[in-house]
Amino acid sequence: MRLSEQTVSLLKNFASINQNLQFKTGNKLSTISAHKNILVNAEIPESFPSDFAIYDLNKFLGAMSIFQDPELEIGEKTMTVGGKLNYVFADPSMIVVPPDKELAFPLSEAGFVLTNADFTQVIKAASLLGLPHICVVGNGSQITLEATDVNNSASDDYKTEVGTTSETFNLVFKIENLKLFAGDYNVELTSKGISKFTHTSNTLQYFIATESDSSFGA
Repeated sequence: MRLSEQTVSLLKNFASINQNLQFKTGNKLSTISAHKNILVNAEIPESFPSDFAIYDLNKFLGAMSIFQDPELEIGEKTMTVGGKLNYVFADPSMIVVPPDKELAFPLSEAGFVLTNADFTQVIKAASLLGLPHICVVGNGSQITLEATDVNNSASDDYKTEVGTTSETFNLVFKIENLKLFAGDYNVELTSKGISKFTHTSNTLQYFIATESDSSFGA
């Protein structure tokens, strides 16, 4: 089998969240961060014939990059890449994997469309200004996306309007937890300490925990 460019790009995104990855038989991929505060689910065009585990996903992707569009031959304990490189699978007990059961996401209480342009700009602003947090703020009428430092009331900040709401909330995310694959997202917000980001062009979903100093409602 061969992996499409989009699947390889998605695996690079997964590697930024967790270096480990358990591949399951079929076309569904899932990963979870070491701190269990980011869960990602996706479907890809390819279908894997069996289960196998990769301990260092970046190392595996690096091995694939030796070749141009390499053929992957998946065995019981190893994978042959490009007919020349033999890559050894990890012991599944040694890697961090998502739970087997599907996450029961709570009922959405607010939401908006996060465009790739808005997300890219707020992340750029945060980087340039040295700000560690992205907040999604509802004031009872508007939803704004804000780059800020919630621990410093005198910090610089950047704000852009992204939607409307009748709710009042301030949901705080660490920038390091917002490792989204490029594209637009439907974002569902809740008061339960978790938000869902669903890609508008494919089946990719991120479930990302909000920080403890978040608030929702009066």
